[in-house]
Amino acid sequence: MIVAPLPWQAEAWAALAARFDAAKLPHALLLTGPAGIGKTRLAQVLAARMLCNDPSAGLACGRCKTCTVLAAGSHPDFMEVAPDDGSRVIKIDQVRELISFASKTPALGGHKLALIHPAEAMNLNAANALLKCLEEPSPSTTLVLVSHQPGGLPATVRSRCQAVALAPPGRQASLAWLQNACDGQEPAEQLLDVCEDRPLAALALYESGGLEQRLALLKGVDALLEGRLSPLDVPALGADLELVEILAVMQQVVQGRIRENVKSTSQQGGGARRDAFELWTELGRLQRSIASGANPNRQLIIEDCSARLARTLGIVGS
Repeated sequence: MIVAPLPWQAEAWAALAARFDAAKLPHALLLTGPAGIGKTRLAQVLAARMLCNDPSAGLACGRCKTCTVLAAGSHPDFMEVAPDDGSRVIKIDQVRELISFASKTPALGGHKLALIHPAEAMNLNAANALLKCLEEPSPSTTLVLVSHQPGGLPATVRSRCQAVALAPPGRQASLAWLQNACDGQEPAEQLLDVCEDRPLAALALYESGGLEQRLALLKGVDALLEGRLSPLDVPALGADLELVEILAVMQQVVQGRIRENVKSTSQQGGGARRDAFELWTELGRLQRSIASGANPNRQLIIEDCSARLARTLGIVGS
Protein backbone atom coordinates (compact mmCIF):
# COMPACT_ATOMS: atom_id res chain seq x y z
CA MET A 1 0.00 0.00 0.00
CA ILE A 2 1.26 3.48 -0.88
CA VAL A 3 1.24 5.77 2.15
CA ALA A 4 3.81 8.44 1.23
CA PRO A 5 3.81 10.99 -1.60
CA LEU A 6 6.58 11.17 -4.16
CA PRO A 7 9.46 13.54 -3.32
CA TRP A 8 8.28 16.28 -5.68
CA GLN A 9 4.73 16.15 -4.28
CA ALA A 10 5.62 17.44 -0.82
CA GLU A 11 4.04 20.86 -1.28
CA ALA A 12 0.85 19.57 -2.93
CA TRP A 13 0.51 16.88 -0.28
CA ALA A 14 1.01 19.32 2.59
CA ALA A 15 -1.81 21.49 1.23
CA LEU A 16 -4.20 18.54 0.83
CA ALA A 17 -3.36 17.08 4.24
CA ALA A 18 -3.83 20.45 5.96
CA ARG A 19 -7.26 20.87 4.38
CA PHE A 20 -8.26 17.38 5.43
CA ASP A 21 -7.08 17.92 9.00
CA ALA A 22 -9.06 21.18 9.10
CA ALA A 23 -12.17 19.44 7.69
CA LYS A 24 -12.04 21.75 4.66
CA LEU A 25 -11.47 19.20 1.92
CA PRO A 26 -14.08 19.58 -0.87
CA HIS A 27 -16.40 16.71 -1.67
CA ALA A 28 -14.87 16.38 -5.15
CA LEU A 29 -11.26 16.93 -6.20
CA LEU A 30 -9.95 16.98 -9.77
CA LEU A 31 -6.21 16.27 -9.93
CA THR A 32 -4.84 17.38 -13.28
CA GLY A 33 -1.48 17.33 -15.02
CA PRO A 34 0.47 15.31 -17.59
CA ALA A 35 0.24 11.52 -17.47
CA GLY A 36 3.09 9.83 -15.65
CA ILE A 37 3.86 12.37 -12.91
CA GLY A 38 2.14 10.63 -9.98
CA LYS A 39 -1.39 12.06 -9.76
CA THR A 40 -3.01 8.69 -9.06
CA ARG A 41 -0.37 7.90 -6.47
CA LEU A 42 -1.12 11.17 -4.65
CA ALA A 43 -4.81 10.26 -4.62
CA GLN A 44 -3.94 6.86 -3.13
CA VAL A 45 -1.86 8.54 -0.43
CA LEU A 46 -4.84 10.73 0.42
CA ALA A 47 -7.13 7.70 0.58
CA ALA A 48 -4.75 5.89 2.91
CA ARG A 49 -4.49 8.93 5.18
CA MET A 50 -8.26 9.49 5.30
CA LEU A 51 -9.00 5.86 6.16
CA CYS A 52 -6.15 5.22 8.62
CA ASN A 53 -7.01 4.71 12.30
CA ASP A 54 -3.59 5.68 13.62
CA PRO A 55 -1.90 8.26 11.36
CA SER A 56 1.70 9.15 12.07
CA ALA A 57 3.53 12.34 11.00
CA GLY A 58 0.57 13.29 8.83
CA LEU A 59 0.60 10.02 6.88
CA ALA A 60 -1.18 6.69 7.13
CA CYS A 61 0.59 4.34 9.53
CA GLY A 62 0.47 1.37 7.16
CA ARG A 63 0.01 -1.01 10.09
CA CYS A 64 -3.45 -0.57 11.60
CA LYS A 65 -6.44 -2.72 10.70
CA THR A 66 -7.82 -0.30 8.12
CA CYS A 67 -4.41 0.11 6.47
CA THR A 68 -4.02 -3.66 6.31
CA VAL A 69 -7.45 -4.10 4.76
CA LEU A 70 -6.78 -1.30 2.28
CA ALA A 71 -3.46 -2.88 1.27
CA ALA A 72 -5.29 -6.16 0.66
CA GLY A 73 -7.65 -4.38 -1.73
CA SER A 74 -10.74 -5.15 0.32
CA HIS A 75 -11.45 -1.96 2.25
CA PRO A 76 -15.24 -1.42 2.15
CA ASP A 77 -14.89 2.38 2.33
CA PHE A 78 -12.56 2.73 -0.66
CA MET A 79 -13.57 2.31 -4.28
CA GLU A 80 -11.43 2.59 -7.38
CA VAL A 81 -13.07 3.15 -10.78
CA ALA A 82 -10.96 2.64 -13.91
CA PRO A 83 -11.45 1.06 -17.34
CA ASP A 84 -11.86 -2.70 -17.14
CA ASP A 85 -9.12 -4.89 -18.56
CA GLY A 86 -9.22 -4.76 -22.33
CA SER A 87 -11.29 -1.58 -22.35
CA ARG A 88 -10.37 2.10 -22.65
CA VAL A 89 -13.71 3.30 -21.29
CA ILE A 90 -15.31 3.78 -17.88
CA LYS A 91 -18.92 2.70 -18.41
CA ILE A 92 -22.17 3.82 -16.86
CA ASP A 93 -22.59 0.59 -14.85
CA GLN A 94 -19.30 1.30 -13.09
CA VAL A 95 -20.48 4.79 -12.16
CA ARG A 96 -23.78 3.40 -10.95
CA GLU A 97 -21.84 1.15 -8.58
CA LEU A 98 -19.97 4.23 -7.38
CA ILE A 99 -23.27 6.05 -6.74
CA SER A 100 -24.45 3.11 -4.64
CA PHE A 101 -21.14 3.10 -2.77
CA ALA A 102 -21.38 6.83 -2.05
CA SER A 103 -24.92 6.57 -0.71
CA LYS A 104 -24.03 4.08 2.03
CA THR A 105 -22.84 4.80 5.54
CA PRO A 106 -19.10 4.14 6.04
CA ALA A 107 -18.69 0.50 7.01
CA LEU A 108 -15.72 1.12 9.31
CA GLY A 109 -16.72 4.58 10.45
CA GLY A 110 -15.15 7.87 9.47
CA HIS A 111 -14.66 8.56 5.79
CA LYS A 112 -15.08 7.01 2.37
CA LEU A 113 -13.14 7.80 -0.78
CA ALA A 114 -13.80 6.94 -4.42
CA LEU A 115 -10.99 7.30 -6.96
CA ILE A 116 -11.78 7.67 -10.67
CA HIS A 117 -8.89 7.48 -13.13
CA PRO A 118 -8.43 8.57 -15.79
CA ALA A 119 -11.64 10.55 -15.45
CA GLU A 120 -11.72 11.45 -19.15
CA ALA A 121 -12.19 7.74 -19.90
CA MET A 122 -15.81 8.02 -18.74
CA ASN A 123 -18.17 7.82 -21.68
CA LEU A 124 -20.84 10.51 -21.91
CA ASN A 125 -23.49 8.43 -20.15
CA ALA A 126 -21.10 7.62 -17.30
CA ALA A 127 -20.08 11.26 -16.92
CA ASN A 128 -23.69 12.38 -16.86
CA ALA A 129 -24.50 9.74 -14.24
CA LEU A 130 -21.64 10.98 -12.07
CA LEU A 131 -23.33 14.38 -11.83
CA LYS A 132 -25.74 12.86 -9.31
CA CYS A 133 -22.86 12.34 -6.86
CA LEU A 134 -21.38 15.73 -7.64
CA GLU A 135 -24.64 17.64 -7.25
CA GLU A 136 -25.87 15.72 -4.20
CA PRO A 137 -22.64 14.88 -2.35
CA SER A 138 -22.61 12.48 0.56
CA PRO A 139 -21.12 14.19 3.64
CA SER A 140 -18.93 11.18 4.35
CA THR A 141 -17.66 10.53 0.80
CA THR A 142 -14.86 12.27 -1.08
CA LEU A 143 -14.56 11.81 -4.84
CA VAL A 144 -11.13 12.17 -6.39
CA LEU A 145 -10.99 12.39 -10.17
CA VAL A 146 -7.58 12.07 -11.82
CA SER A 147 -7.31 13.49 -15.33
CA HIS A 148 -4.45 13.73 -17.81
CA GLN A 149 -6.67 15.66 -20.22
CA PRO A 150 -9.35 17.59 -18.28
CA GLY A 151 -10.55 19.14 -21.53
CA GLY A 152 -11.95 15.69 -22.32
CA LEU A 153 -14.37 15.96 -19.39
CA PRO A 154 -17.77 17.64 -19.74
CA ALA A 155 -17.79 21.18 -18.38
CA THR A 156 -20.63 20.16 -16.05
CA VAL A 157 -18.29 17.69 -14.34
CA ARG A 158 -15.28 20.00 -14.20
CA SER A 159 -17.29 22.86 -12.73
CA ARG A 160 -18.46 20.72 -9.81
CA CYS A 161 -14.96 19.67 -8.78
CA GLN A 162 -12.20 21.68 -7.16
CA ALA A 163 -9.20 21.42 -9.46
CA VAL A 164 -5.66 20.86 -8.19
CA ALA A 165 -3.07 21.24 -10.95
CA LEU A 166 0.07 19.15 -10.44
CA ALA A 167 3.20 20.14 -12.35
CA PRO A 168 5.89 17.73 -13.57
CA PRO A 169 8.89 17.50 -11.24
CA GLY A 170 12.21 19.13 -12.03
CA ARG A 171 14.74 17.20 -14.05
CA GLN A 172 17.10 16.47 -11.17
CA ALA A 173 14.33 15.25 -8.87
CA SER A 174 13.01 12.99 -11.65
CA LEU A 175 16.48 11.67 -12.44
CA ALA A 176 17.37 10.85 -8.84
CA TRP A 177 14.08 9.04 -8.25
CA LEU A 178 14.19 7.13 -11.54
CA GLN A 179 17.79 6.00 -11.13
CA ASN A 180 16.85 4.51 -7.77
CA ALA A 181 13.65 2.92 -9.12
CA CYS A 182 15.53 1.33 -12.04
CA ASP A 183 18.45 0.17 -9.89
CA GLY A 184 20.77 1.65 -12.50
CA GLN A 185 19.77 -1.04 -15.01
CA GLU A 186 18.68 1.42 -17.71
CA PRO A 187 19.95 4.90 -18.68
CA ALA A 188 17.58 7.09 -16.69
CA GLU A 189 18.37 10.22 -18.70
CA GLN A 190 17.40 8.50 -21.94
CA LEU A 191 14.15 7.24 -20.41
CA LEU A 192 13.28 10.73 -19.21
CA ASP A 193 14.12 12.25 -22.60
CA VAL A 194 11.78 9.86 -24.36
CA CYS A 195 9.03 10.43 -21.79
CA GLU A 196 9.41 14.23 -21.60
CA ASP A 197 10.58 14.26 -17.98
CA ARG A 198 7.59 12.30 -16.68
CA PRO A 199 9.22 9.90 -14.21
CA LEU A 200 6.38 7.42 -13.68
CA ALA A 201 5.86 7.17 -17.43
CA ALA A 202 9.60 6.56 -17.76
CA LEU A 203 9.47 3.84 -15.11
CA ALA A 204 6.52 2.17 -16.86
CA LEU A 205 8.46 2.25 -20.13
CA TYR A 206 11.46 0.68 -18.40
CA GLU A 207 9.34 -2.05 -16.79
CA SER A 208 7.61 -2.86 -20.09
CA GLY A 209 10.88 -3.11 -21.96
CA GLY A 210 9.52 -0.68 -24.53
CA LEU A 211 12.41 1.81 -24.67
CA GLU A 212 13.94 0.36 -27.83
CA GLN A 213 10.59 0.42 -29.63
CA ARG A 214 10.00 4.04 -28.64
CA LEU A 215 13.50 5.04 -29.77
CA ALA A 216 13.02 3.24 -33.07
CA LEU A 217 9.80 5.16 -33.66
CA LEU A 218 11.47 8.49 -32.84
CA LYS A 219 14.32 7.70 -35.25
CA GLY A 220 11.77 6.78 -37.87
CA VAL A 221 9.98 10.11 -37.40
CA ASP A 222 13.31 11.91 -37.82
CA ALA A 223 13.86 10.01 -41.07
CA LEU A 224 10.33 10.92 -42.16
CA LEU A 225 10.99 14.63 -41.59
CA GLU A 226 14.28 14.40 -43.49
CA GLY A 227 12.54 12.80 -46.46
CA ARG A 228 14.31 9.46 -46.03
CA LEU A 229 11.14 7.60 -45.08
CA SER A 230 7.64 7.51 -46.54
CA PRO A 231 4.52 7.99 -44.39
CA LEU A 232 3.51 4.54 -45.63
CA ASP A 233 6.51 3.04 -43.80
CA VAL A 234 5.73 4.52 -40.38
CA PRO A 235 3.01 2.03 -39.28
CA ALA A 236 5.53 -0.82 -39.36
CA LEU A 237 7.87 1.06 -37.01
CA GLY A 238 5.23 1.14 -34.30
CA ALA A 239 3.86 -2.33 -34.85
CA ASP A 240 4.34 -3.28 -31.18
CA LEU A 241 3.03 0.02 -29.79
CA GLU A 242 -0.53 1.06 -29.04
CA LEU A 243 -1.97 3.59 -31.47
CA VAL A 244 -2.35 6.15 -28.69
CA GLU A 245 1.38 5.77 -27.89
CA ILE A 246 2.33 6.44 -31.51
CA LEU A 247 0.15 9.54 -31.59
CA ALA A 248 1.68 10.71 -28.31
CA VAL A 249 5.18 10.37 -29.78
CA MET A 250 4.13 12.40 -32.81
CA GLN A 251 2.61 15.05 -30.55
CA GLN A 252 5.86 15.14 -28.58
CA VAL A 253 7.83 15.78 -31.79
CA VAL A 254 5.44 18.56 -32.83
CA GLN A 255 5.65 20.20 -29.42
CA GLY A 256 9.43 20.08 -29.47
CA ARG A 257 9.59 21.71 -32.91
CA ILE A 258 7.16 24.44 -31.82
CA ARG A 259 9.39 25.22 -28.86
CA GLU A 260 12.44 25.42 -31.12
CA ASN A 261 10.74 27.92 -33.41
CA VAL A 262 8.65 29.90 -30.94
CA LYS A 263 10.91 32.98 -31.23
CA SER A 264 10.42 33.26 -34.99
CA THR A 265 8.79 36.59 -35.96
CA SER A 266 8.52 36.11 -39.71
CA GLN A 267 5.09 35.84 -41.30
CA GLN A 268 6.01 32.47 -42.76
CA GLY A 269 7.19 31.24 -39.37
CA GLY A 270 3.99 32.44 -37.71
CA GLY A 271 1.84 30.60 -40.24
CA ALA A 272 3.95 27.49 -39.84
CA ARG A 273 3.51 27.61 -36.09
CA ARG A 274 -0.24 27.89 -36.51
CA ASP A 275 -0.20 24.78 -38.69
CA ALA A 276 1.91 23.00 -36.07
CA PHE A 277 -0.44 24.01 -33.28
CA GLU A 278 -3.39 22.73 -35.31
CA LEU A 279 -1.63 19.39 -35.81
CA TRP A 280 -0.69 19.23 -32.11
CA THR A 281 -4.35 19.85 -31.21
CA GLU A 282 -5.59 17.23 -33.66
CA LEU A 283 -3.17 14.60 -32.31
CA GLY A 284 -4.46 15.32 -28.81
CA ARG A 285 -8.06 15.06 -29.98
CA LEU A 286 -7.36 11.69 -31.58
CA GLN A 287 -5.80 10.41 -28.35
CA ARG A 288 -8.84 11.53 -26.34
CA SER A 289 -11.16 9.93 -28.86
CA ILE A 290 -9.34 6.61 -28.61
CA ALA A 291 -9.31 6.84 -24.81
CA SER A 292 -13.09 7.33 -24.97
CA GLY A 293 -13.55 4.09 -26.89
CA ALA A 294 -13.19 5.05 -30.55
CA ASN A 295 -11.60 2.38 -32.71
CA PRO A 296 -10.27 4.07 -35.88
CA ASN A 297 -8.43 2.34 -38.68
CA ARG A 298 -4.91 2.12 -37.28
CA GLN A 299 -3.08 1.98 -40.62
CA LEU A 300 -4.93 4.94 -42.12
CA ILE A 301 -4.60 7.10 -38.99
CA ILE A 302 -0.84 6.56 -38.76
CA GLU A 303 -0.29 7.15 -42.47
CA ASP A 304 -2.43 10.30 -42.48
CA CYS A 305 -0.80 11.74 -39.35
CA SER A 306 2.67 10.87 -40.69
CA ALA A 307 1.95 12.71 -43.93
CA ARG A 308 0.67 15.76 -42.03
CA LEU A 309 3.68 15.60 -39.73
CA ALA A 310 6.08 15.65 -42.70
CA ARG A 311 4.26 18.52 -44.43
CA THR A 312 3.85 20.65 -41.32
CA LEU A 313 7.22 20.20 -39.69
CA GLY A 314 8.98 20.50 -43.00
CA ILE A 315 7.67 24.05 -43.09
CA VAL A 316 8.21 24.80 -39.40
CA GLY A 317 11.75 23.56 -39.50
CA SER A 318 12.75 25.64 -42.55
